Amino acid sequence: MQQYPNYQDLVLVGGGHAHAIVLQMWAMRPLRGVRLILVSPQSQTAYSGMLPGMVAGHYDRDETHIDLARLCRAAGARFIRARVEGIDPELRTIAMPDRPELEFDLLSIDVGSTPSTAIPGAELALPIKPVEKFWPRWQQLRREIAATEKPFAIGIVGGGAGGCELAMAVAHGLREPIGTGRAAVHLVTRGEQVPEQFPPMAQAAVAKETQRLGIQVHGNWPVAAIEANGVRASDGRFLPLDQVMLCTGASAPAWFADTGLALDEAGFIRVDEYLRAANHEYIFAVGDAASFSHRPLPKAGVYAVRQGPALFHNLRAALCDRPLKPFRPQREFLRLLSCGDRRAVAVRNGVAIAGGALWQWKDRIDRKFMERFRDLSLQMEDRRASERDVIRERDGQHLAPMRCNGCGAKVGADALSRALAALPAQHSPLLRRGIGDDAAVMEVPAGQLLVQSTDQLRAPVDDPWLFGRISALHALSDLFAMHARPASAQTLVTLPLAAEALTRRDLLQLLAGAVTELNRHDCTLAGGHTSEGAELQLGLAVNGFASEAQLVAKTGAKAGDCLILTKPLGIGAILAAEGLGRAHPGWVDAALDTMLQSNAAAAEILAQHEAHTLTDITGFGFLGHLLETLQSDTPLGASIDPGQLPLLSGAETCAREGWLSSLQPQNARALDRVANRAPWQDDPRWQLLVDPQTCGGLLGAVPMEQGPDCVLALQQAGYTEAAIVGTVMELPPESAGTPVRLDGKKPQKETG
Repeated sequence: MQQYPNYQDLVLVGGGHAHAIVLQMWAMRPLRGVRLILVSPQSQTAYSGMLPGMVAGHYDRDETHIDLARLCRAAGARFIRARVEGIDPELRTIAMPDRPELEFDLLSIDVGSTPSTAIPGAELALPIKPVEKFWPRWQQLRREIAATEKPFAIGIVGGGAGGCELAMAVAHGLREPIGTGRAAVHLVTRGEQVPEQFPPMAQAAVAKETQRLGIQVHGNWPVAAIEANGVRASDGRFLPLDQVMLCTGASAPAWFADTGLALDEAGFIRVDEYLRAANHEYIFAVGDAASFSHRPLPKAGVYAVRQGPALFHNLRAALCDRPLKPFRPQREFLRLLSCGDRRAVAVRNGVAIAGGALWQWKDRIDRKFMERFRDLSLQMEDRRASERDVIRERDGQHLAPMRCNGCGAKVGADALSRALAALPAQHSPLLRRGIGDDAAVMEVPAGQLLVQSTDQLRAPVDDPWLFGRISALHALSDLFAMHARPASAQTLVTLPLAAEALTRRDLLQLLAGAVTELNRHDCTLAGGHTSEGAELQLGLAVNGFASEAQLVAKTGAKAGDCLILTKPLGIGAILAAEGLGRAHPGWVDAALDTMLQSNAAAAEILAQHEAHTLTDITGFGFLGHLLETLQSDTPLGASIDPGQLPLLSGAETCAREGWLSSLQPQNARALDRVANRAPWQDDPRWQLLVDPQTCGGLLGAVPMEQGPDCVLALQQAGYTEAAIVGTVMELPPESAGTPVRLDGKKPQKETG
């Protein structure tokens, strides 16, 4: 039995500063019996204090972003990468596009804000937030300006502290690629001086910094409209600009308006002194999302950071029925404004000074803040829970300390039936009996053969809905590799021990994910079985149909065939690195995108180009499955060009660093079948030849004359990295033990 079964779901919506601090503190002091879940559309979240430095070029993107996926792993939290588009406080559900609603027991909202787009024509401008959209456009803009000799004018609309910092960062960031003089930076504000609402001494200091950088400040210039080639003031004045950036007042997410929560006049969630939403004691809100009822607070990151510890305490107190502590914001605090070229202005109590030493001080503060997340250990075992840090019941009921085996380990009938009732609708004209009967009964179409396969996975991701999708695609891939049409599936589900409500929630998310992919491939869920276990697992037995002539086998390649691989390798290594906390979030996101790409269309394209063999690359890795393909009555070998093997970003780094799958040692025995091992053994691609893949691509042997057209068709269908990676050749009898040869130039080492 698990030592600490879960009884409550605490969901954090948004990866803002306060939530990042809650996760960091939870990692140091977890509350056992509570399942902590973070929902965020991005796997990295920007730290606002370093954004001007990133725009100016002092930091790279990773230095200024918190890795939320790694932070969740350290905290033992579940990470769901999704965009929230609504909540129902009464039903306690969270709505996300294209997936089931997520239930919660306790909720906290920290989704930040975006610049106001109330100005007509705002869609023509580039808002500073969300950062994930601003950053690539800013990089592109710098390249475009550097590539032309024409003058270029950029205008920043918004005269607050953020607008001033952005203007100075842009001015400095453009100096390096193009030099001074060709790019003009304008700061447009409705106020007389900038930063607005700052003391005169601070405004004077910032004015000197903007003058030094050549920024033209347009005071008393309320923007009435943004046009394609500039901005127009309310009195008709026009300022020609090539690019407008928005750093205006904060705007609340539109979905707040439909939640039924009490909002302020700007649309932000009203909270009390304990950071609870008004009239909803089980919902909290912090950061820019919150409007502090006791005293209006400016939308500043410093408040979100300081709300973090108070939120951490109050969430735990709410779960444990203990007293909450009020959040008491400071009336005055030190402000450090970044001034472009490694200078800063410090402001407190009406006094302001500027200089390079202040930027160095700010830099040290910011880096120290980021280190608290970056250096967090992933090892939870040494964190002992006190009796005060464990929740042991739900609604007065606790789970029996002794759990039964056999059918006594099944999920309860009520949880099962409620989860099944909430699944997306399904229908199959071939299914005579399905869910609800003791066994499924299917009609076999005339002239068709029954094709069956089964697969089972431990969860490679925390999100059960995503895991359900991956598991279904992984199992269906065997049918695609046979060029069969999927028809039905049955599941074997293992769920970790938890309160009945949490078990039902997980079962729904898991099966809904699987059904999402099954429905996309006209495959019906016909039944299954559930049980309790130590960890989340999902197995699927899948059935399909194909005519004799339609089937494509794993063996049957012919000498002269070209070998085509449809998707990149490296999934196993990247998942291993992610488990160690070493994987870049971008690597993991790319690996997940690859896993979620169905092999159905690829199988059809390969079959249309007369593939002699097809197989999917899964647990045995590329080389293991290639060796299976080469099995034949006539000895066959293969010449593989490692330089042509498509690899996921980061895969070579993982191999070089030794961040490899636990299955790697067994798979590595296949490397003995390579004829010319010595020249390649120090190359990272050597290990990736046997990297186990989950939802890997297809490997097909196609007639050489069909190869280029087949690859082109695959790429046009979305398999952008499909490539010819080798050829099949006749093998002399004496070479039967080493049928694979690596040819081609050794590739350049991947950096970063």
